[in-house]
Amino acid sequence: MAAPAERIPATEAAAAAAADRIRLEKIFAAHHVSVWRALRRRGLSLEAAEDATQETFLLAAEKLDDIRPESERSFLIATALRVAHTLGRKTVRWELDEDMDQRLAATDRDASETRADMQLCDLVLSKVDPDLIEVFVLYEIEGLTSPEIAELLQIPLGSVASRLRRAREQFRTAAARVEKSLQKEGES
Repeated sequence: MAAPAERIPATEAAAAAAADRIRLEKIFAAHHVSVWRALRRRGLSLEAAEDATQETFLLAAEKLDDIRPESERSFLIATALRVAHTLGRKTVRWELDEDMDQRLAATDRDASETRADMQLCDLVLSKVDPDLIEVFVLYEIEGLTSPEIAELLQIPLGSVASRLRRAREQFRTAAARVEKSLQKEGES
């Protein structure tokens, strides 16, 4: 049995648990959509992205004491990407759900236009090398910096820059092809 001085009083333990719960709720509220969106952009189905998002936050709850307050987003995205990798999906399936990205900041745009734009973006992204999409999405869509991406993916900063450059080239090429295809359809 521990000496009285070594025991943590029940009230302190309860206060610490309450503080952890509040912090986790704040982390969840601030980053849930970003984690889910990163997983969807990684090619996971709606159900798989939901499961992976839940697993990501369960892991965050377990490691809460190890997460630096200024690094919560980085930790979550890195964890989500590792969870996605362990799912072992060999085929990338890009499908959109009606409710995807409802929290977009588009204020004066019609929801159907936003959905159509998202479908178009996913169509173009589906033509980009899956190994490059990760860096492209994290930088261009999620707004992470190159050093953050290098740390998340555990790759050199130069690799981030190279992958981003190649992804942008492939994205531009794919977008031009899709645009040309849509113009042909419009002429018919």
